[in-house]
Amino acid sequence: MRLVTIQTPKGEGSKVAEMAIKLGISTVGIYEITLHQKKEKPRPADVIEIQSNTPKVKELVESLMVAPFYNPTTYSFTVRHPESIYASELPEEETKPLIRPSTDVYEELWQFSKVTVSLILRVLLSAFMVAYGMREDFMPLIIAGLLFLPYHHHMLGISLSAGMKEWKLFRQALTGFVITTFFIFLGGVAMALLTEPGIKWTAFMESTILFSFLISMAVGIAAGLAAVDDAGRRELIGLAATAHISVYPIWFGLKFIYGFEPEDNPWHVLLIYLMDVGTLIFFAGITFKLIKMKGEGIKNFIKGLA
Repeated sequence: MRLVTIQTPKGEGSKVAEMAIKLGISTVGIYEITLHQKKEKPRPADVIEIQSNTPKVKELVESLMVAPFYNPTTYSFTVRHPESIYASELPEEETKPLIRPSTDVYEELWQFSKVTVSLILRVLLSAFMVAYGMREDFMPLIIAGLLFLPYHHHMLGISLSAGMKEWKLFRQALTGFVITTFFIFLGGVAMALLTEPGIKWTAFMESTILFSFLISMAVGIAAGLAAVDDAGRRELIGLAATAHISVYPIWFGLKFIYGFEPEDNPWHVLLIYLMDVGTLIFFAGITFKLIKMKGEGIKNFIKGLA
């Protein structure tokens, strides 16, 4: 379910309303406001309000952003996700969860890919907890640390932006992924500096290349689907992605201090880690393509404001 508020120059609200009706949206509201902006005289503008299900709003937003009358400097819109809508459609129509607007997914991944002090601290703390859980083979602590380890959003950001050929998000997501991986590694290093050598939980080391590939493929598809589904549990998919992949940088951090044993075979472990990351990104990207995450409107918006 989505609530959409669109602001246009005066007299152009009818164009948006006509587009919405053609896309199957049953009710559109239009009213006039006076717009006050910094260093500009007050001017009239149209505001369009729409309540509809997720897939119809997706089509509306993406069609609007590539429409010939759309101008990013004079148009603006906000998309909200309410708990419920009781309007002109029955619940079975209003509550369709697929597919979220590309703009929602794009901005969410931008937000989670931004490198902030909070991100770095969360990564360090969660990696530190997971490292201790791995050392002591204490699974509840491993799960607790993985629950707030922000890792898979960077990989999804790379997948989405590569498919859209939107390179600003691609650079941001790639940068976030590299920095996050480094601090996950440092979390393992920090734990190793405070403890005696020994890693009791090594179950992930027993995975074959084929098994790791299949798991990463499944997680990539599931993560892509969850990112575009209002009914998905994105936080749990994130746990699956981080559980499968983030233990490798932590293991390398621990071993960097403890020292590598001949049976560790670090190059083989590194190969599996890189394959897992690449597989997740690739199949998440295919999923985004198949469910038609569109980037033309987003690129049009960015170009119009550049």
